[in-house]
Amino acid sequence: MNEENCAVCGNGMKRGYIHCGNRLAWVPKVSKWSVEPNFHKGAVLLSGQNRFSINHVNAYLCETCNKVIIDYSAQAN
Repeated sequence: MNEENCAVCGNGMKRGYIHCGNRLAWVPKVSKWSVEPNFHKGAVLLSGQNRFSINHVNAYLCETCNKVIIDYSAQAN
């Protein structure tokens, strides 16, 4: 993904990153019992880095309608 237009409003989006101190994952529901994404049934890891590094994924930000598109295709899961 080099440049994106927002799927909601059609305006241009800024390329950047989402980063965190732990692995980043999409999960079907939030669990208060586990902070490790691998323990969630149906979890999709969005960052391939280990939990002891600064993890990041490519992302596009729409400042008009406050949406973010995350591109995790380049991550080694």
